[in-house]
Amino acid sequence: MRTLLTIGIIVLAVVVIAGGVAAIVLGATNSKSVADHLKDQKVSLRIFDENAPADSVITNASQARLAADTLASHLKKIAPSYSELLGGKKFDPTNPTQLTYVTGMNLEGQMNLAALAFGLTTVLTFFGAILLVIGVVLLAIGWDIYFFHIRPRKAAAA
Repeated sequence: MRTLLTIGIIVLAVVVIAGGVAAIVLGATNSKSVADHLKDQKVSLRIFDENAPADSVITNASQARLAADTLASHLKKIAPSYSELLGGKKFDPTNPTQLTYVTGMNLEGQMNLAALAFGLTTVLTFFGAILLVIGVVLLAIGWDIYFFHIRPRKAAAA
């Protein structure tokens, strides 16, 4: 029975390690995908940071967060809120101020979404690293039990 449980621990360790590797790969792949999408959209950092090079684009969570915060502050200069912008009326697509505000809201939302996506990929990568550690510890425990407790008893019994 002890041998069966020990083999179960070793199998579980391998499964946990594989899950950790998969989580890390998924986190890295999704992070790169979000960064590539932002690069394709060519949202310049210079719009949000005057010190940034002209050709630099948003590629990470902190830059996306900075962009969203900057856009939010720009929108507050136009109107304190969307509701106050409309003044109780319907949206008028021919009104340049309303159109600018809605476009800014859209871009701010996309930057917030990008920051959230980068955060989730970071959590997934961290979770994968934790699984790797747990898997290695389980594997070490399983090997220890098998090679130093079960196997010596079998050899002594023979």
